[in-house]
Amino acid sequence: MSEVAFLYATFPRPTETFVRRELRELGKLGFNPQIFSIWRGEPTWEGKHVNLFPFKSLCLLLFWIPYWAWKRPLAFKDVLGHLWATSCPNLQNWNETFLGLGFALVQAYEFKRKGYIRIHGVWATMPATAAFALHRLIDVPFSMGAHAYDVFRLNGDWLLSKKLAECDSVRTSSQSTGRRLKGLGVQDHRLFIIHRSLINWPKRDDFSLVSNHELKILAVGRLVEKKGYFLMLQIVNRLKENGIPFSLRILGGGPMENELLLETKRLSLSDDVSIQGHCSESEIQRAYLQNDIFIYTGIIASNGDRDGIPNVIPEALSAGMLVLGSNRAGCSEAFVDGQSGISLDPFDFNSWVGVLKQFFLDPQKFASMRRAAVLRAKEQFLAKENCKLLKMSFEL
Repeated sequence: MSEVAFLYATFPRPTETFVRRELRELGKLGFNPQIFSIWRGEPTWEGKHVNLFPFKSLCLLLFWIPYWAWKRPLAFKDVLGHLWATSCPNLQNWNETFLGLGFALVQAYEFKRKGYIRIHGVWATMPATAAFALHRLIDVPFSMGAHAYDVFRLNGDWLLSKKLAECDSVRTSSQSTGRRLKGLGVQDHRLFIIHRSLINWPKRDDFSLVSNHELKILAVGRLVEKKGYFLMLQIVNRLKENGIPFSLRILGGGPMENELLLETKRLSLSDDVSIQGHCSESEIQRAYLQNDIFIYTGIIASNGDRDGIPNVIPEALSAGMLVLGSNRAGCSEAFVDGQSGISLDPFDFNSWVGVLKQFFLDPQKFASMRRAAVLRAKEQFLAKENCKLLKMSFEL
């Protein structure tokens, strides 16, 4: 089905592991969309051609803007009227919006010539803006992905309401984001809640502590406000005050790294907490088996941003870790509270310390929960099954 075009912001992007997993699995199912990367990227990926957008072609807008304004005057009036009448959330979204629109104006004639039967914007921001504009210009149906970042951060992007109103279908990966999308007017028959997929299944030999001397705790994710890392440091500081030996590894890079390092020093946790920066997918997979507990303290950030189900939660479940997850975002959807993971209030430090202390003193008490975590991951996040649903959503 090469007649379908997938639009990405940047492809491949190292941190977006799940989109690459899904492309691999869709390929096994005989679904091979054409890949377009709007903002840079690599020309090939695992033997597949990636269509990179040449920025120099934006100079052709001098021709294509008047051409399409003449061909589609109502579309121009509607979109430009919306942009004029509403405020842009931020400078980044301003850039993304106009780059997506510019891509569509320059590429529309070629897309029509190639006869694409569907265009899918993988993200609800720049890629979906491009897909929406192509739909308006050449009448090709479009669909879009919409995840937590896309719809919660600053209440979504500049053209979100237009895109959601006109797309054939919307794919999201969590119930919490699905509820938000329904509130924005997406009807049930257009909404597909399909979990992100796993293809690696680490094998844990036993469910005793990795080290008899300390708890080995792992956290993975970008160093940004919505991950709640400052709360995490408060939790492990209380754990230390309770005399429980531990080590916490935080894998991920981001803008808050220096602030977190300073907080670690302030709390005298430098010997207990390591912030290791961005790691490869294989390094993260190994880390799941090298640690006992996965801890996620996500919150709703000041700009409204939050996680749905972070990729790392099902990955940790699949590795048989004891997963402790915040109840302030969508991560607790990934497991059944009290059966395959534990949901906790990230602002109630003592509740986290209580569970961690119990685990250290009697790890076998949690062995059945960790086994159930592996089963839960296979039930909810198996790539083959989830990608069948995803493929079906493009064929309706």
